[in-house]
Amino acid sequence: MKSFTLASLFLLFFIATHGQQTIQGRITQAGAPLPDVHVTNLDSGAQITSDREGMYHIQAHPKEELRFTYVGMDTVSVIVEDITRILNIKMNLRVEELEEVTVSKTILKGQKELELEYDSNPNIIKSAYGYLNKETSGYSLRILEEEEIEMAPQLDFLLTGRFAGISARCNPFNDELEVYVRGKGVVFDVDGVILYRIACSTIFGNIRRIAFISGLAGTTRYGFGVRGVMIINTKTGTITPKEPDGKPYDQARLRNNYLTEEVADVEGLGASLPSYLKELHESGSTQAAKTVFENNRATYAHHPFFYLDSYRHFYETEKEKSYADGILNAYHDLAGNNPVLLKAMAYVLEAQGRQGKAHSVYKQVYKLRPEYAQSFIDMANSYRDLDKPESAASLYARHSYLLDQGLLPKDSMELSALMEREMDNLFALDNGSLKIQKRKKTDDENDTRLVFEWNDSEAEFNLQFVNPGNQYFEWKHTQGEMPERIRSEKELGYSMADFLLDEELLGDWKINATYHGNKQLTPTYLKVTVYRNYGSRLQSKEVHAFKLATKGMNQHLFKLRIPAGVAHH
Repeated sequence: MKSFTLASLFLLFFIATHGQQTIQGRITQAGAPLPDVHVTNLDSGAQITSDREGMYHIQAHPKEELRFTYVGMDTVSVIVEDITRILNIKMNLRVEELEEVTVSKTILKGQKELELEYDSNPNIIKSAYGYLNKETSGYSLRILEEEEIEMAPQLDFLLTGRFAGISARCNPFNDELEVYVRGKGVVFDVDGVILYRIACSTIFGNIRRIAFISGLAGTTRYGFGVRGVMIINTKTGTITPKEPDGKPYDQARLRNNYLTEEVADVEGLGASLPSYLKELHESGSTQAAKTVFENNRATYAHHPFFYLDSYRHFYETEKEKSYADGILNAYHDLAGNNPVLLKAMAYVLEAQGRQGKAHSVYKQVYKLRPEYAQSFIDMANSYRDLDKPESAASLYARHSYLLDQGLLPKDSMELSALMEREMDNLFALDNGSLKIQKRKKTDDENDTRLVFEWNDSEAEFNLQFVNPGNQYFEWKHTQGEMPERIRSEKELGYSMADFLLDEELLGDWKINATYHGNKQLTPTYLKVTVYRNYGSRLQSKEVHAFKLATKGMNQHLFKLRIPAGVAHH
């Protein structure tokens, strides 16, 4: 009866604070308005079509799903949130490759031919049941090549978000590679040998190709109930025939993954800045900057980011704390109960070392979004900043209880692994006050962990990690690249990703980002937490907050020196 009462209260609170709202926006294709697009609320059944200007409006509650369909276009699905009011949808032409009517030589290729082509054809992978060709397999088969694999500093770094529907991590306690598809473990096929457990340290650095099979047509042969198969070809275990001179047959040229494009500075050197921000930067004195702010105030009175930009200028550049706080209060008033705007404010305060003020904002967001996993994580980390580990542990315990009671949706992607890392780190470093037994030292204690968080769950962007040799690896948080992960983020209420860098590649790493928008005309704020000596008693952290506003431009965020500190612009 107790759990039923708690469930009722929780659901009543959710319904009372998240009523029906009107969602509107413009639908375009290649920049042009797209009329007659079918917009459907999959939960209520309501349907409308966009007008001749591509405009639409429809009613929806938070957590309901809107679907946008048009003949010849890829379908777009969006889960509505509490603050969702405007959704500008870009639709893309559906690309379908049709099989040729004539039987081609490719279709008739046998195992011997596939073996000979393995070195030069990146669409081929070796399995326990012979060589598989991605183009003719008959089921979905995505393959990562050696050049892409070698750019990843860790195995779980490589797999995160690269295959739809799976989550992966290297367990720091037993070194096992843990891969899950929709909450279920997978089978490993390594160089033609079927395994159920593999160690990360034994294969990382020795991987040539990785593929993942999730469809029933491909997994059936591996046994009844198998939900997914990860195929791994190692460099030492995949021996293919060579030409008489020792070279592979038809060796293809390697991709050029060196960074050659120009990268703008996210703070404004090459990026498009609002006119008021340019004036503030060029003001020359504190008094002149105040005049610029007052002169622009009437024009931007209802633009919250004008106040947040101005606050940062006066607090960080002019060192006018009192004046800056007055501007911040105006921003807070405009933000009201908008959790997206409040989180931007909390990111900035945290980056400035104002943990007390940031905590108050995170608490406000937590009250607005008690069903969001990110609210629990943000509050727990904020309590740790205030040296209150018991309160942090209590929050994680509360989240676990709500999951067990069925009051929160359970994770099928990466959230559980993220929360587990946060809790493990909390217990490892605060075991004295939490009465947790001291854990054993693990191999990742000198590693650097990067945690990225974004205030708007609709945000799409690429993160680019450029190593000291100027080669890059990209993580693409876009609907096109990882639709399953983004859907999971919206359903469970989290907006973060983490990456673990080892200490082998010494020198300056460059962290860049390309912003693709958030279905509105507003910027997205990105918080980056850099943990040094992650997991050890020497662990330290730095927090940085970045405003992403310019779309389609690769922008430099910061440099990360291994093994020294963060090197700024």
